[in-house]
Amino acid sequence: MNGERERLCEILRDPPAKDGPITPGTIALARGQGVHLLLAERLHPPELDDERRSAAVIGAARESELRTALKALAQAAVQPILIKGCALAYTHYARPELRPREDTDVMISADDRKTVARVLTSIGYERPPEADGELTTGQFHFVKGDRCGIPHALDVHWRISNVRVFADALTYEELARDARPIAALGPHAWGASPRHALLIACLHRVAHHADSPNLLWLYDIHLLARGDASESAAFAALASARGMRAVCTRGLELASTAFGGIDPRWLAALSDANGAGTSDARESQAAAFLRGPMSLAGILKADLAATPGWRGRLRILREHLFPNRAFMYERYGTRSAIALPFLYLYRIVRGAPRWVRR
Repeated sequence: MNGERERLCEILRDPPAKDGPITPGTIALARGQGVHLLLAERLHPPELDDERRSAAVIGAARESELRTALKALAQAAVQPILIKGCALAYTHYARPELRPREDTDVMISADDRKTVARVLTSIGYERPPEADGELTTGQFHFVKGDRCGIPHALDVHWRISNVRVFADALTYEELARDARPIAALGPHAWGASPRHALLIACLHRVAHHADSPNLLWLYDIHLLARGDASESAAFAALASARGMRAVCTRGLELASTAFGGIDPRWLAALSDANGAGTSDARESQAAAFLRGPMSLAGILKADLAATPGWRGRLRILREHLFPNRAFMYERYGTRSAIALPFLYLYRIVRGAPRWVRR
């Protein structure tokens, strides 16, 4: 780690290192890594006072809106499970506004998709135009602006990831079975169990962010694994069974290096699991994402390799090349069926360079 990063990590460790000045470079790095509010909480630099106050106000507004959405879904017999940053903000951070996030991630049953869309639309959310597909998409998005101009965004998953090798690492049914209530968010809020939350935190930074060393995501892992390691054996068995042993080991090692305080039993259990209950193919497919950024074409190649049978692979290609008509009409502002083939061709040609960039 470079000097600024090392200094920032020392401040965020327990106990924090308070000796020495906080430089503008340290504050800029903290902002870029999403841990500036944690820095503000530890050392109270005046440069971050406005951001602390703003985060508290926006956090309160988003909490109120989230309570409303969860209540509306509960009245329609839908029980979403909060995952990732929002859930951890209420279960592992001292105050929820200390965990920055652009949206709220929830997991639902695939069978509840239409109900969720109907309920959220009825309370003022809109769904932006986006491509979908049974194999290539495991989520949809909803956005809403309140009367104060504060944006509210819900990222609704029925698969844990759009990347095929990670998509079924955890199912909604598994999350719901072991879910824990989040009392601070009211009677309708449930979050993933610590074991499931740790698996999600480890795979998210790899599946969607190219093994990023982002400090906020590593701090999530640090908080989840710094306490009692009594679940380490169960966590290791789960990670091994889903082919995520290397991915989880990497996340825990980086978090331990950055912030310390992680019980060595977490890593020892992953080492001892060593292949129990999973195939070498799935483990190696997931570990390939640890080798650095992939192009979209590289991710597509990995998706095809993780999908059994030619029928499924051809469907993936079709869904990428030819998304649904409703998306195309909305995306290009036309309802002309005659124009549709030309729009598909235009989209393919125009988007081709993006698929080979890393």
